[in-house]
Amino acid sequence: MIEKIEDQRINELTEAIVLGHLKRNKQNPKKMICVDLDGIAKEYFGFNVRYETITEKDLDIVAFSANGINPLRVKRNGETKDIVFPKNTIVLDSYYKQPWNSIQRRLTLSHELGHKIYERMAPGHDQGNYKKIFDTERSYTFEELREQLRITEAQATQVGCALLMPHFLLYNTLMRVMKKNKFTVYGDHQMLPYDSAMFKRMADDVGVSANMLFIQLKKHKMIDYRPIDEYIELVGLEGEKYCL
Repeated sequence: MIEKIEDQRINELTEAIVLGHLKRNKQNPKKMICVDLDGIAKEYFGFNVRYETITEKDLDIVAFSANGINPLRVKRNGETKDIVFPKNTIVLDSYYKQPWNSIQRRLTLSHELGHKIYERMAPGHDQGNYKKIFDTERSYTFEELREQLRITEAQATQVGCALLMPHFLLYNTLMRVMKKNKFTVYGDHQMLPYDSAMFKRMADDVGVSANMLFIQLKKHKMIDYRPIDEYIELVGLEGEKYCL
């Protein structure tokens, strides 16, 4: 069975990777606005990130973490080919080369890096053969196989998001933009208009979607939850007051 890695381990390791990359490049972590994901992929890990026109039958496949064994179907010069890329290769669809796909590209690249990192944290995650992920001495039900695939993809996403938003970067961003170490939310989701605009700014700075940023702030306990009644009063939605 594939080992499931706890959030604490993921967060600790990915933060150390980002800080290690900064140290190698003699950069000050306090001045970092956005994680250099391409630098981590190419310089820190030595991976080759390349773009191809992916033409797999499954149209949902838009990226590929190569293992040196399984081929990827791509189109080159109008000809479809099955290519076995070296194990240190991450392939992204050419769609991501467009400048307006920056956030999606970062999320996809972080996910593929997540697979590479998770592979080293939990041996057996990606051995080039689908069946090698599992215990060859055991017979699995369809539900068990599906659960293992779900864990694999979910953990790669967790590792990728943690790589994009390490704790120190979240803290520095909050202090730089909001002048405090927690972001105020009323109820479960409400933000004051000014805070909402600043939240969007923080997400843009870090290079992620607002939803991704919110999830990571929650995981790092950087949300200051206030009663929804305070929000209603602050924005003037308490309605008319009637005396009986």
